[in-house]
Amino acid sequence: MRSLIALLVGVFMGGMLTVVALNSLRKGTAYPNGLMAVMTAQMGQLDEQVKAKSCNAEALAPNLATLAALGNDIEPAFLPTGDDARFSSLAGDYRAAVGLAIAAAPANCDTASTALNAISVTCKACHQEFKN
Repeated sequence: MRSLIALLVGVFMGGMLTVVALNSLRKGTAYPNGLMAVMTAQMGQLDEQVKAKSCNAEALAPNLATLAALGNDIEPAFLPTGDDARFSSLAGDYRAAVGLAIAAAPANCDTASTALNAISVTCKACHQEFKN
């Protein structure tokens, strides 16, 4: 009887620990989640500036600089993936789009919107391929 109870408790505990482990693996780590959260917030602030028609190079520069800095953390946060070369290529596309936006120094909302759309396209391409 004791053996049966011990076996049932062991099976129950094993099942519970498996569920906890799978949930932890599914959630990922704070580093990639935090990176994506900050990138999303920066893009959101830029989008709000465009919608409010308050677009000038000085106002957009801090957010674009933050996006550029965050672009350097993409591979460290997410690699390895199933296709590291493709992931790095898409991350490079993102960095190039942000670099072009900074170099263009959007002075009006039309050019800012075009730059933000180019950045968004690179984000969407990576998410379509790698995000579950």
